[in-house]
Amino acid sequence: MILGLVCGFVLTFGVQHAMAAEKGKYGGILKINHAKQAGSFGFPLNIRHWDHEFTDIACQTFLRPKFDKPGVYEPVLATSWELAPDKSYYIFRLRKGVKFHDGTDFNAEAAKWNLDLWVKSKRPTLDKVTSVEVLDEYTIKCNLSSWDSVLIDDFARQTYVISPTAVQKNGEKWANTHPIGTGAYKLKEFRPKSHVNFERFEDYWETLDGDKLPYLDGVYFTQIGDPMTAIAALKRGEVDAMMGVDVVTASELKATGDYGVSWIPGLADVIVMNSTNPDSVWSDKRMRAALEYAVDKEKITEALGYGFVFPFYEIVKHCPGNPKKELRKYDPEKAKQLMKEAGYPNGVKVKLTHVAEGPRDFWVALQQSLAGAGIKVQLNPVRGAARHQMSFEPAPGSDLRVEQQRGGPATPLIGVKETLSANSVYFPGLKRPEGFDDLLAKALAETDWEEIVKYLEWMEELAYKDVMFVSLWNGPLIALHRNFVKDAHFFWAGVPIPHMEYAWIEKK
Repeated sequence: MILGLVCGFVLTFGVQHAMAAEKGKYGGILKINHAKQAGSFGFPLNIRHWDHEFTDIACQTFLRPKFDKPGVYEPVLATSWELAPDKSYYIFRLRKGVKFHDGTDFNAEAAKWNLDLWVKSKRPTLDKVTSVEVLDEYTIKCNLSSWDSVLIDDFARQTYVISPTAVQKNGEKWANTHPIGTGAYKLKEFRPKSHVNFERFEDYWETLDGDKLPYLDGVYFTQIGDPMTAIAALKRGEVDAMMGVDVVTASELKATGDYGVSWIPGLADVIVMNSTNPDSVWSDKRMRAALEYAVDKEKITEALGYGFVFPFYEIVKHCPGNPKKELRKYDPEKAKQLMKEAGYPNGVKVKLTHVAEGPRDFWVALQQSLAGAGIKVQLNPVRGAARHQMSFEPAPGSDLRVEQQRGGPATPLIGVKETLSANSVYFPGLKRPEGFDDLLAKALAETDWEEIVKYLEWMEELAYKDVMFVSLWNGPLIALHRNFVKDAHFFWAGVPIPHMEYAWIEKK
């Protein structure tokens, strides 16, 4: 399998759709509550955090990760792409007959205008693209300063395509809340902290099994932030679905038989430390290993996870293949022995910083588990911007910190590059084992996915043996929907990217 070569001209789907034709469709309004507020979700460079989950309803990218195949991409606004033999440029052939929501045409000039936003911004996205050339009405050439095997992902995620005409006419500030894209739904109305209302785009280009998409007349997001109020609205039938559901609610409502549950593992919670500081107790590998042996991951996740949370032992998250390693499962006596060998026979007392938002159950259980092996931690919950800033600073002294590790099952190599490389802005103060970055560089230079998998396995073996940090468990992202909602994809390729162009409502 070769990344970056011609990827075909037919848009296929990695999911099985319900037999809609046999049951009949209702093209009504799908009402979804999204607990997180919409902010800037129109102008691509200004989209932050979860705002892209609203952008995804109206805007599209050049390609996208295949639903269930890591390292594989499928066409969207680009029908094919080719990497030059010397890897100095990409050629993208664009889809014809596509309209923006303002009625203007998507073509090579519009594609260049959108890509130039990123090239001129000097941001990490598309930072290897030096210039974009229009070769003909539906072909562009992206010149590269260098190439790696994850560069193609930049054309699949943040680089949403919007109407140049609309932005030039109305300005960037206006565009922040007006996603004039090529998607199945166009914005009808946005009221901050109240709702985001999308309606069917009649000139949408895509079909499925001979049907013109989308099936629905619209997608209406309410913005109820209080969980109890949102759940009550779902039970009363005021909304058809919810995004951002806790594990207890998901478990309880699923058990009624009236709701379907969509979920992904989400980001991984991990314990990081300043292992490069010789004065930190965690600079000794034996102490890091003792820390992991002291956490009863299975018991904690089984008791508190309701089937949605499971233990993680990987350093390279979602590592494909079968890395060779002996798992450090819960063994408090082993932990005590390692601490004794490291010179801490009476254990240690340290501070553990974690995010304050959300339930404390997991952190209290973690505290109790560590105490059983002689690692006494003082829980230090921190909120908001202060907590976010800590992520980019080394943990002081022997303090511990719970972080969330990026990277999903569809793009494990991207997660390694973003969070584990020596140049990463994440996990500062974390010692990277010798040879790790060399393996990463070789993986990024590869074009064959099977070879990339081998390098990922070797990186995992090396990092786990060195106890780069201690993985804990996943933080699931969950959506609930009433059973009459069909083919609504709240997540795509392990990421919260809603695709509602295939959704329909079963006739009652």
